[in-house]
Amino acid sequence: MTTPDSTRPADVDALVLTRRASVGQRLAAAGVDILVPAALIAIAAVAFVAAAAGIGWMLLLAAIALAAASVTRLARTGRTLGRRAAGTRTVDRSTGVAAGASVVPALFAGRLRTFDLNRGRDPFAPALAPLVFPDAAPAPVATVTATRLRAPVVELDSGQRIQVEGVLVIGRDPQAPADIPAHLYRWPDLSRTLSKSHARLEWDGRVLWATDLGSTNGTFLRSAGAAPQPLLPFQPTPLPAKATLELGDRVLTVSTAA
Repeated sequence: MTTPDSTRPADVDALVLTRRASVGQRLAAAGVDILVPAALIAIAAVAFVAAAAGIGWMLLLAAIALAAASVTRLARTGRTLGRRAAGTRTVDRSTGVAAGASVVPALFAGRLRTFDLNRGRDPFAPALAPLVFPDAAPAPVATVTATRLRAPVVELDSGQRIQVEGVLVIGRDPQAPADIPAHLYRWPDLSRTLSKSHARLEWDGRVLWATDLGSTNGTFLRSAGAAPQPLLPFQPTPLPAKATLELGDRVLTVSTAA
């Protein structure tokens, strides 16, 4: 059985795996959110000078409505028209949520931070994904005659800890293999460096085996003082008691204790 430990969502960094927006993205978002209403106001001023007061008032009201809508959307969702165009979201830098009614003072106090939704996790997305198990009940693991060790613990770079007993398939949207029962772990990966079924971990009671499932970006075994070594696709590789695996841009560590 594969079970999470007692890690609670409150113990997880709300901004784990997020990426700060670049200066260019922030300027692009500000350009849309500020310059568009400013342009409407400028055109309205020209209309007033040209004695077209009706058009001037319409443009002025449109600019005010657009600015108010931007502030409201920023307060509720952290996304405005400009931020949608730039692919970003602005949230409280300590909680990862929208600023709400205090958006204006929070903005001037520097309590807000803008994040890139294309290269990192959306702060509004769950920091931890639930474990998903296959419908079929797993077959019992064969009895091992040698001294049995405690099932290894896998720790993901998001802070999630999983104890592995049997077979675990990890990926963006993993599928259970047809030949053996397996548990599945769907690992959120907005960068899409993980394959759908990226790697398999198999515990036989003595050794934890890792198998790359023909992933696009490969699976690498990292050891102290040496460059990461790629795992041969579909070739089970025994892992040491302490090991670090790189799956695309994601990293997990495994440890086996007696």
